[in-house]
Amino acid sequence: MSPSERDRGSRQDSPADAGLDDPERMGSNADTENSAAHIAELVRRTSERLAAPGSPPVADPNPTPAQPVPMAPAQARPPAARPISSPPPPSTSHLKAAPSRQTLIIAGAVIAALLAGGIALSHSPGSDEQKPPAATARSSTPADYSVKLSDVVTDCAGHARGQVKTKFQTVPCVKATRSLATGQIGGRPVLFVVSRIQMPSPLTAASIKQVLDGSGTGNLNDLLREGKTFTGAPDKMPASGYTSVQSGAVVTVVEAGFTDGGPSSSTDAALRASAAQVATMVSAQK
Repeated sequence: MSPSERDRGSRQDSPADAGLDDPERMGSNADTENSAAHIAELVRRTSERLAAPGSPPVADPNPTPAQPVPMAPAQARPPAARPISSPPPPSTSHLKAAPSRQTLIIAGAVIAALLAGGIALSHSPGSDEQKPPAATARSSTPADYSVKLSDVVTDCAGHARGQVKTKFQTVPCVKATRSLATGQIGGRPVLFVVSRIQMPSPLTAASIKQVLDGSGTGNLNDLLREGKTFTGAPDKMPASGYTSVQSGAVVTVVEAGFTDGGPSSSTDAALRASAAQVATMVSAQK
């Protein structure tokens, strides 16, 4: 055998020897086995974590960076409407229970009694007879009313008597018109004595009216008392119904009595009503 063949034979190795002696191939096989074992271990751990409740997600060994998602431009939103809160229900703690019907009846009776007592106290026994009644009855209106005689005086104190005279001396009148008139009530003849007294002011008129309306305080003299008369007139004024009316600074006093000789009194309702009717009429005159 030549030396070149001997060398050629010494360089050529068998395939089995090459697989055992090549270090690169041995390292590649070892890496492959290690990678497979590593992957199997990861699969096993992942399975155990997924099986366990509440286990955190397994991190990807080769994470891919997330690409940012393009954001749409923000749009202005209208302000949210504030909810309107309903007002709290009114408190009823301050309300009181309504009074019972029995309480209302008792209260009404007490008020009525107080009012009646006040009205009774405001009328003295002596002045009730002198208060003019309201002339509302048609039958009380004097028929055939006619003035028979009259005069005018300025010295009221010189033509008065009693406390009325004293009052006129303190507060003189402006003037007084005195009249005698006739009429009929229910077919009976009536004589009317009228005095229209003008005072300086409504205040002085009220003060003289208070004295005139008193019981037993005197009066301004009528024409019959001073001797002035007319045909068919009685000698003196019979018992008569009395009334007085104030209008501003004027006080009108009227007395009415039956002249047929029949009953006549100061408490006769028809006479008092007729006197009030004449006083209202004369007071309105200028």
